[in-house]
Amino acid sequence: MLTFIRRLVTSLLRLLMIAAGLVFAAVLLVAGLVFTMLLLVWSLVRGRRPRMVKFRTAPGFGAFGGAPRPQGDVVDIEAREVPETPQQLKRDPH
Repeated sequence: MLTFIRRLVTSLLRLLMIAAGLVFAAVLLVAGLVFTMLLLVWSLVRGRRPRMVKFRTAPGFGAFGGAPRPQGDVVDIEAREVPETPQQLKRDPH
């Protein structure tokens, strides 16, 4: 009988925590929507039309990502050795 009561209390606490999480998520969603509406009304009261922001992707990438498309001819370059220590710039002692 004691294990039944313990399982019942555990299940009720679990359901209570799930309900609390759902209420918290709903409150955040409503707060975001109210904030967005307030910004929209504020911009209209000030006489400025709200801007629609359009996200851009990098050139060469499709709608679903993937490898970039070829951009034209490949140019081969001549490689050169890079020194180990960088050269010091000469300063004028003014």
